[in-house]
Amino acid sequence: MYSVSEQPTVTLRTHCVPYCLNIHRGESLSEVCENIRVHARRVKAEVSPRTIYPLGMRLSACAADELTRNPSSLERFSAMLEEEGMCVSLLNGFPYGAFHGTPVKQEVYRPDWSAPERYRYTARLCRILAALLPVGARGNVSTVPLAYRTAANRDPGELRTAYVHAVVLAALDLERLEQETGREITLALEPEPDCLLEDTADVLSWYENELLPEGIRWLTGSHGKRTAEEADALLRRYVGICLDTCHFAVAFERPVDALRTFAAAGIRVARIQVSSALRTVVTDETRTALCAFLDPVYLHQTKTRTPSGRRHAFPDLTDAVLKEVTDGAELRTHFHVPLFYAGDGALATTRDELTPEFLTLACGEGIPLEIETYTFDVLPEALRGGDVVDVIVKETKWIQGRIESAK
Repeated sequence: MYSVSEQPTVTLRTHCVPYCLNIHRGESLSEVCENIRVHARRVKAEVSPRTIYPLGMRLSACAADELTRNPSSLERFSAMLEEEGMCVSLLNGFPYGAFHGTPVKQEVYRPDWSAPERYRYTARLCRILAALLPVGARGNVSTVPLAYRTAANRDPGELRTAYVHAVVLAALDLERLEQETGREITLALEPEPDCLLEDTADVLSWYENELLPEGIRWLTGSHGKRTAEEADALLRRYVGICLDTCHFAVAFERPVDALRTFAAAGIRVARIQVSSALRTVVTDETRTALCAFLDPVYLHQTKTRTPSGRRHAFPDLTDAVLKEVTDGAELRTHFHVPLFYAGDGALATTRDELTPEFLTLACGEGIPLEIETYTFDVLPEALRGGDVVDVIVKETKWIQGRIESAK
């Protein structure tokens, strides 16, 4: 049996990139446990047979409630992880409810950070993670990038202030949690196409023009009587970014550039999700190939760039969009495809953005990496290439090889 609690550097010794369990169906705690025993156990046997295996855990609001409602549930869950030789330092707190087998689309961003349910759910996840983290380890909880962009929340106003206040309250909770438990946990907002935080410019603008000025004003006033320097340090410590390489590539940004920009701005990148998006140059042939990826479940925000540099954005990948896009334009769509998939001639991917330069920088900074290809169930049959464990193992070996080559 492994004793995670007695190994404070366990997450540093594994040297294995975890995968996010949101690839598996399961909203209840029993389903999460079954996914660990059935799927994650097999993955571990292939990629980390003699070392503790890290998990990128996804817990729905339902599962989080089950774990926190009864202290014995969390104790049993922790004991199961030890028995399996696994640990957790990353929690996915993005999808609140059902995430498989039913149309998700824009609902995945609800409740957003203006809703009390989002704050309470995230607080439960942080408490759970603090109980699961090895002594001395750091962790983070990923979350929605404030909200999906709509006419109501696009411009500054009362709603935008509500997002800031909720995030500041979460940061205060994390400060208290670290004082109580000794576990350092960061809230990791995950920029995504068509959301309030979509790209590097959005993140910088929000931090510099909304989070820091309003957060510091709040924390130096009635919510803490701190100095401006103390408030600034608190927000930078506990509010960070989950950099998903698929999302930034869809926005035609190089992840390595985003990483450097955030570092220069003093914005903490708490997690990097190594993921790959579909891309192609639009022709009749590639339109036909993309039809295999039309999907009623998830939202696949799509962006194009013409040879002259003109850009267009579409809220989803649909048949109507494929008819509208211009021949010769480069198209990138938010459809997570396996890292080992290089394309089929007609279609390509953005996996080449996972450059040696990027991986060297990320690993050198000690930023946790996580594989996230939650779209397995909606991939074209030919691309699955076996069962879900086969795909996860191939992805893990691909990114591990890429990291080794970058050294």
